[in-house]
Amino acid sequence: MSEPLRWWHWLLLPAVLAAALLHLGTGDGPSLAAVLAQWLAPGGNPADAIDQYIVLQIRLPRLVVALCGGAALAMAGTVMQASFRNPLAAPDLVGTAAGAALGGVLAVVSQLADESVLATPLCSLAGAGAVTWLVFALAGSHGRISVAALLLAGVALNTLVGAVTAFAVTFTFANYTASSRLLFWLMGGLDGRTWEHAGITAIGCVLFAAAIAPKARALDLLTLRDDSAYSLGVDAPRVRRWLLWCACGLTACTVANTGGIAFVGLVVPHLARLLVGPLHRRLLPFAAGLGGLLLVGSDLTCQLAPPESNLPLGVVTALLGAPYFLFLLARHRRGEAL
Repeated sequence: MSEPLRWWHWLLLPAVLAAALLHLGTGDGPSLAAVLAQWLAPGGNPADAIDQYIVLQIRLPRLVVALCGGAALAMAGTVMQASFRNPLAAPDLVGTAAGAALGGVLAVVSQLADESVLATPLCSLAGAGAVTWLVFALAGSHGRISVAALLLAGVALNTLVGAVTAFAVTFTFANYTASSRLLFWLMGGLDGRTWEHAGITAIGCVLFAAAIAPKARALDLLTLRDDSAYSLGVDAPRVRRWLLWCACGLTACTVANTGGIAFVGLVVPHLARLLVGPLHRRLLPFAAGLGGLLLVGSDLTCQLAPPESNLPLGVVTALLGAPYFLFLLARHRRGEAL
């Protein structure tokens, strides 16, 4: 018999909706209440055209990118932690996000991004897949991956890929506008997001999530040893490769449109696991909702900060996630289960 849903299962959706409405009503221009009042006015008087444009063409795409991007990163982290039986596996720690950022930068520098809106996501996917494969190839030994080896390989590849990314950015220094925009994007942010960005993020999130959903039971079994999973009908190496590509796709579709977003894929799966347990049929959707809520809340923090601070979204998520990462490392050092 399945475990009954607890109160926080039912609280998540209203919390996400409340955060989304607050996000839509934040920023320069009309409040959401003013626009809704005009829309709902007797006689059906439409809202002012400028107000409608601000809400529907500026704020709403930004909200969609935040919701879907946070959900995608959280699911990617959940999949990685289960697939590799490693609590520190996450897109930004094992190099997946850095590889996606490198692919996106190369697409911009080579001007492929100017040719097609799909160039940046595709290049990000290629970069994410290549770097992730290298990290786990370096960290693996006899089919097993240790926390220490994963961290060392992740740090090494993150440093290398970061250096290559910085070198690629130097090719834009002749164009101050392009270089400053690219550097701000690398720090993570949702400024200037359009419906094209929102569509790519949302479609990528939905498609890759749909590919992962049927593997929820396989994810449960992958937390066991590979031979145990095989005895229960799961070809662990083949399923792991498929899930890894899906996690790379989730990361690439997000990073291509948000830039560098740190620690969402690490922290959210742990928090979700504490609240709903380890079964992935519940863990995956709950982590997705929690990830969307976290990224929307972080973006609200950026918008409410003083305008002169130009607070990047990646800085906010790093400030939230870094202490929890240190807490996990401290527990591991004491020999406690993560």
